[in-house]
Amino acid sequence: MQIRCIGHIINLVVQAFLFTDVIGAEELELYDGQEETRELADKEAIRAKFRLLGPLGQAHNIVVHIRGSPGRTAAFKALAKRLIPMDNRTRWNSWYNILFVLLNLRPVVEKYYQDYKEELELDLLSYQDWKKLYTIKEFLSPFLQATFTIEGDSISINTILFIMDILIKYLQETTISLLLFLSLSSFFLLFT
Repeated sequence: MQIRCIGHIINLVVQAFLFTDVIGAEELELYDGQEETRELADKEAIRAKFRLLGPLGQAHNIVVHIRGSPGRTAAFKALAKRLIPMDNRTRWNSWYNILFVLLNLRPVVEKYYQDYKEELELDLLSYQDWKKLYTIKEFLSPFLQATFTIEGDSISINTILFIMDILIKYLQETTISLLLFLSLSSFFLLFT
């Protein structure tokens, strides 16, 4: 029955990718409970901490804003015909779900942003930010597939080992590609 730990391992790996040394887990600990009793300054401090995550944190702040009042929720739902799911700290794939829906609803999110420009000014997603969010979503796709594959009672150790091998190879190839891209980018920046 220890095979079920692979889901937890995948969760830890992906969360390490999403939140690596940018912001401490303890700083984000209270983020998924938006209590009415919090003061405005506390809410702004939480939004500022999420901005440290870059576009991913800004996307979180936009979703929190949409869901922050019944009026805004209804306004967005009228535009999109659905809501963007909310992330949580215990399941990495909640972040994937946000990205999947957010990217599919990009024109609606941009329209919503125009309606609440002053309130969302610091969370504006640029063209480059949208590209980064798409890249993050694509990076996370194999982990989502692996998570779905390991669900259920009929999973074997052979399947677990095979999936782990695939994910390790994927991480190695992705890391090498990313390092090469960053090196070339830095090289070209020196000569521009």
